[in-house]
Amino acid sequence: MANNQRPRVLIVEDEPDMNSLLAEILTAYGYDPVRASDVEEALASIAREAPDALLLDLMLPGRSGLELCRQLKTSRETRGIPIVICTALDRPVDRRHGYEAGADDYVTKPFTPEGLVARLAACLASPAGPDHLVLAMDLAASLADLKSVNLLVTHLYRRTDLPPREIEALRAGLVALADAAGRWAASHRGAAPVRLTADFDGQRLELRFHAIAEGGEAFLAEQLDPESPVPAGFTDAGLIDRIRREGGDVILEKAV
Repeated sequence: MANNQRPRVLIVEDEPDMNSLLAEILTAYGYDPVRASDVEEALASIAREAPDALLLDLMLPGRSGLELCRQLKTSRETRGIPIVICTALDRPVDRRHGYEAGADDYVTKPFTPEGLVARLAACLASPAGPDHLVLAMDLAASLADLKSVNLLVTHLYRRTDLPPREIEALRAGLVALADAAGRWAASHRGAAPVRLTADFDGQRLELRFHAIAEGGEAFLAEQLDPESPVPAGFTDAGLIDRIRREGGDVILEKAV
């Protein structure tokens, strides 16, 4: 955080007018903008002082914004920095590539200042407080699934001392579950089989899976049996302390 307690946001945008506009918006809403026009400038700025968040264009001269996003999200030093992609590319495949690279949110141009800042603020801190985060998602291999998983992972990097091995096991396991749910939904008229509610209060992480479609209980029984690949992978990585049932829900717990 900047010395004046204004969150420091690095803008990576090669169009001068758009770069200036973003800086003006951030300043007006109480942020401290820092500007870069390409990947190398952005990396040099981050090396001098890590920002609290990035606003990242995808179409940059030289290396792309996707490359930068992927690099930052796979580096121990920078993977906890929230990244909001801000781009004119609005196809579903572009969004998927952004989330697969680790982006926390994806905003398309044109945008409203209020909407952009709201999305940025949501990535910087949970509305429930500095540590408490609650996310709910209906698993169906959607872009919303990827976004929610990335937000949870970034929050854990920022707010806990969990080893990266455990956090990346969580990411991989939840994505695998979402993919399995997507295959299930494709054969059940598009209905998501389960809802996942992730609740992290600073001391405990709870993953609650609740069947929401007919046949969803069978999906839970198959995918979340303690010996099935995803829970077993969580346990092997040291991510989960306990798996329990409450009613029809399956709950995975971890003390942080």
